[in-house]
Amino acid sequence: MGMTIYTNVAALTSQRYLSQTGSDMSKNLERLSSGLRINSAADDASGLAISEKLRGQISGLQRASMNAQDGISLLQTAEGGLSTIQDMTQRMRELAVQAGNGVYTTNDRQEIQKEVDQLKEEINRVASSTEFNTKKLLNGDSTALTSTDQSDKINTIITGEVAEGNYNLNITVDPGENYVYKTNVMSLSEDSIAAEITTVYTTNTSNLASVSDAKSLTSTTGSGVYTLAVGSSGSTAAATADVLSTYAQSGSSFAVTAASVGTSSFTAGYLEVMFDEAVEGDTDEDVDIKYRYINAKTGEASDWTAVTLTAAGAGSIAIANDLDFGGTTVSVSASISLGASGSVQSGDKMLIAVTPDVSSSATESGGGTIRLSGGPDGQAGPTIAFDALTEADNGDTVIDYKDTNVYHASLDENTGNLNVGSLTLSFKENTGVAISNGSTTGDTRIDIAVRGAGEAATSSTKLSDLSQFATEDGGSIFDNNQTQSLTVYGNGTSATIYLEGDDTISDFETKLTNALVDTLGMGADSSTSSTTSDVNNNLVNYVSTESDYTNEAVQGTFVIQTAKLGSDSQLSFIGDQSLIDGLNLKAIQEGTNSAVTVDVTDAHTGESIGSDEVNDYVLRDVIKGVNVEIDGSTGLDISWDDAKKEMTFAAGSSTDVKLHVVDNAMEMQIGANAGQTISTAIPQVNTSSLGLDDIVMVDQDLAQASITKIDSALESISSIRATIGAQINRLEYTITGLDTQRENLTASESRIRDLDFASEMTEFTRNQILNQAGTSMLSQANSLPQQVLSLLG
Repeated sequence: MGMTIYTNVAALTSQRYLSQTGSDMSKNLERLSSGLRINSAADDASGLAISEKLRGQISGLQRASMNAQDGISLLQTAEGGLSTIQDMTQRMRELAVQAGNGVYTTNDRQEIQKEVDQLKEEINRVASSTEFNTKKLLNGDSTALTSTDQSDKINTIITGEVAEGNYNLNITVDPGENYVYKTNVMSLSEDSIAAEITTVYTTNTSNLASVSDAKSLTSTTGSGVYTLAVGSSGSTAAATADVLSTYAQSGSSFAVTAASVGTSSFTAGYLEVMFDEAVEGDTDEDVDIKYRYINAKTGEASDWTAVTLTAAGAGSIAIANDLDFGGTTVSVSASISLGASGSVQSGDKMLIAVTPDVSSSATESGGGTIRLSGGPDGQAGPTIAFDALTEADNGDTVIDYKDTNVYHASLDENTGNLNVGSLTLSFKENTGVAISNGSTTGDTRIDIAVRGAGEAATSSTKLSDLSQFATEDGGSIFDNNQTQSLTVYGNGTSATIYLEGDDTISDFETKLTNALVDTLGMGADSSTSSTTSDVNNNLVNYVSTESDYTNEAVQGTFVIQTAKLGSDSQLSFIGDQSLIDGLNLKAIQEGTNSAVTVDVTDAHTGESIGSDEVNDYVLRDVIKGVNVEIDGSTGLDISWDDAKKEMTFAAGSSTDVKLHVVDNAMEMQIGANAGQTISTAIPQVNTSSLGLDDIVMVDQDLAQASITKIDSALESISSIRATIGAQINRLEYTITGLDTQRENLTASESRIRDLDFASEMTEFTRNQILNQAGTSMLSQANSLPQQVLSLLG
C-alpha cells in the first residue's frame, strides 16, 4: 500500500464508523431519557401507527368510564328525587286511610286535604326542580319535547323513549253524563215569611226583577195569591175610596154601601174606622167614631182621632167629614146602612183603601204606580204613585236595582185586628223598556205568593230564615254575625265562598255559580257552547216553584251541576257540620265519562298510526312513549234545555289536534368509538302523570277511591326506580368492563412503545465502547501521514 498525505482513507473510514456509533448512542440516550422505544416515526413507523391507535382507544376508554360515572351520578340524582316523591306519596296514602275513617267530620277531612294539597304541590316542585348539570330529570324534558296547536284540548305525559314525528289526533266523543246534586228542601223557619213572583201573565214590562222582605203579610196557598199591578207614571185616575172589609161583632149588623174621597193631593193609604158607641138601626142620633190613617208608602199609622158623625136619618149613618191623612186634610164620604133592625156596637170597624187623584202624581222618567191586592183575605190596596220606580241606565256593564217598599193592610173580619204587612219590590234600571199600564185587561198582572213557616222558601228568603239552619235554642247558625264558609272541591282544586245570614237564596246561587265558573273552571266557554251564559247561569238553580224544575227535584231544593262530564264533574262540599247537614247534598245523577275515540295519523302523509277508544280521557301507547290526556270538554256542544230544565251534552264535530314530538333522550357515550352509547329515558313523574292531581279526601267515598289511585301511583314510581336502579347497575358493570379493556390495551401499547431498559443499556454500553475505540482509531489514522516525514528526513 502506497503512502499518501493528500487523502487519508483510513481516517475517513474511522470517522464514518465513529459518526454512526455517535448516532446510535444519541438514539440510545433519547430512548433511555424518554423511556420509550419509539420517539418518532423513524424509530418504528408501523409501531408508531399501531401505538397511536391504541393510545386513542385507551384515552377514549378512560373518558367513557368517566362518562359512565357521570351517568351513574345523574341517575342517582333522579332516583333521589323519586325517593322523595315516593315518600310523599306514601304519606298521602296514610292520609287517605285516615280520611276514610267515619269518626271525622267534613272540617276534619278538609284539614287532612290541606296537607294532601301541600304534598301534591311539593311533588310537582320536586319533579320540576330535580336536575343534573341544569338538565331537568323528572319533568319529561330529558326524554322528549312536545308541542301542540291546542294546549287546552290535550296534555302529554312522557312515559319513555318516544317515536319522533308530527301527528294529527282526530277526536270524536260519545257524551256521558254529569253529576247532578240536590239539597234538602229549604223551608221557612218559625215566624218567617217570604214572597215570590209565581206568575207573569204576559211579558213583564215593568222591569220588576224580584220581590223580597215580606213582613207581616198573611201567607198564601192555592189561588189566594197577591196580585201586583204596576202602572206607568202617565196613568190618570180619579181619587177613589174602596171599602175592603168590615168587622161586626156578634149582634151587630151593618153594611158600607159606598165611599169616596176628594181630589186633594195625599199619599195613598188606608182609613181604619172604629165605632166608639153603639147605634141601633131605628134611631136617629149622631155617632162618635175614631179613625186613623195608615200610609201605604211608609206603613206608619197616625194616632186615633175622635170625630162625631151626623145622623143621616133612621137606619143610616153618613161620613161626610174632613179627615187628617198624615197632615193633609182630605174630604171623605161613606154611607153606612143599618136598616130597621141593624145595629153597630162599640168596637165595630171598617177598612177603606184610599187613593188620591193619580193624575197629580209626578211624571218623571221611571215613575209609576203600584197596586197590591188579593192575598188570602182578598183585600185590595190603594194605587200608590211613585216618582221613580226605576232609574235610568248609567251605561256601565252592571245592572243596577232600585228597591221600593209597599205596605198592605187588611182587616181580620173575625177578630177585627188590623194587620199591616210590607213587601220590597226590586226594579232593575230602565233600559228603555216601557212600564206596563197596570190594566188587568189581557192579563198583564203579576202574581206573588207569600209563604209562611214550614213552607218552601223563596229565592229572596234570607239564609237566617231557613229552618235547615236553625239551632236547638231557636236561633240560627248565622246568629251574632256568624259567617259560614263553604268550600267546594272540584276539577282538582277548591273554591271557598262565605255566607252571611242576610244573604238570600239568590245570593247563594250567585256566589256558588261564580265559584264553579270563575275559580273552579267548571262552566262552559265559547269553545264548548254557543249559549255560554244560559249554561253557566243554570249550574245552580233553586226550585222556587214546582214548575221550575223537572230533573228529580222538588220545590224548595237546590239543583247543582257543572258543565263537565263524568269524574270531572264530581263536587265535594266542606264546611261547618251544621251547614253541611242543613244542605245535605246528594247526587241525583251519577256522572259517567264520555267515550272518546282518537284516530292518530301522520300529519304530513296521512298514514295511519293507530286509534283507540278510551273512557278515562287518556290515550295510551298509540304514540310510542307518549300518553295523551284529553280534556273532557273536547268535542262537546253544551246547551241548557229550559223546557226540560236540564243540561244537554251533545257531540259536536270531530276535533283535529296537531302534536309534535321530538326525541330528547340522553345518549350516554360509554365506549371509545362512535355508536357505543346507551339511551336513558326517564319518564315524566308529577301528579298529572301519576294520576294524583285530582286526589280529594274530603269525604269517605273519595278517600276510599284515593287509596286505589295512590297505590297505582306508588307502583309506577317503584317501577321507574327499579328501571333506574337497573341502569345504574348496568353502568357499574360497564365501568368495570371499560377499565379492564383499558388495562389490556395499555399493556399492549406498552409492549409496542415502551423501552426495554436492559436491552437498550446493553446496546448503549456497546456503542459507548465502540465510540471510545473509534475515537482512538481515528486518532491513529490521523497520525499515519506523519510517517511520510521519516522518508523525507
